[in-house]
Amino acid sequence: MITAGTCSSTNTVIGAREFRAATTRSCVSRCNCKASAYAIAPRSMTDTCSFEASVIMARGRAYEARRHTTIARVPNIHSTAVLHGDIELADDVEIGPNCVLSGRIRLGRGCGLVGGVHLQGPLTMGAGNVCYPGSSLGFAPQDLKFPHSKDGGGTVIGDGNTFREGVTIHRATREDRPTRVGNNNYWMAMSHAGHDVQVGDHCVFANNTLFGGHAEIGDRVVTGGGAGVHQFTRIGRGAMLGGLCGASKDVCPFFMLTATNYVGGFNRIGMRRIGASEADIEVTKKIYSLLVRSRQPFSARLEAILPYAGNAIADEFIAFVQSSKRGICTRHGRVTASRAGGSDAVFSSELA
Repeated sequence: MITAGTCSSTNTVIGAREFRAATTRSCVSRCNCKASAYAIAPRSMTDTCSFEASVIMARGRAYEARRHTTIARVPNIHSTAVLHGDIELADDVEIGPNCVLSGRIRLGRGCGLVGGVHLQGPLTMGAGNVCYPGSSLGFAPQDLKFPHSKDGGGTVIGDGNTFREGVTIHRATREDRPTRVGNNNYWMAMSHAGHDVQVGDHCVFANNTLFGGHAEIGDRVVTGGGAGVHQFTRIGRGAMLGGLCGASKDVCPFFMLTATNYVGGFNRIGMRRIGASEADIEVTKKIYSLLVRSRQPFSARLEAILPYAGNAIADEFIAFVQSSKRGICTRHGRVTASRAGGSDAVFSSELA
């Protein structure tokens, strides 16, 4: 049963469709309110485009009762949608034609499934998320060792995300850490996040962006179309990946990848957009030159940026590099840390 709410006439909890029908009969017959403003009357959703418009308009909107009339509010669920399992929907959720929800699922306020969306639990979604046709979230990982009947760590999605057509995000294999997507991210068509991926906030991923399993994506990362990130690779805060670029090594914060594993600059404009000071931008420029342009052994490059410790940006760079397990992208070949890791790590450069 879907926990939809309490019927205003019988004061009992009932299923979503029965609840919607009962509320329509009891409410519309007793008052002169505009039922359509509160999603009371069932809609005839023969046109997916019109439903998409209603989802976008309703996103993030707070519904309030007017004129001293108490109206029970319920999710607007299209008659062709299939819901099975332990599902909880906020009272203003919109579920369009041919959507399928299965398992343990929680959808927050203002969420909208335009049509043809598939959700598989365990999945928790915050407020104001919109899923477009063909998007599939929470299904089993593409891991031959993982039994598809197992829940794993599930999927947790924050607030204000947009998942365009064909986006796929798989649930985690680890029990202790779900696949996680933060807040206010825009996933363009056919983007993919593999199992156990961790994504921050305010990111934009262009069409066909691919994240391998266990990848970690920082806040405000931007990718071009067809960009690919190898499994277990980290992308630092504010970094950019150009179209069709691949990263099999870690990309430092604010660095810009212009070819596979090749750093072509740093994201000065992105830093200004997030309010970074000119002093921080200047520090980033110096660190970029020392890490990327220099041909000295990497241990010498790291030592050269240590005097900037104490600056927040510099500390972020130092911590990122010292914690790298795959090496970082530069211009001069593979840079790796010792297995010991940490602040005492020894770095080496293997020139291509």
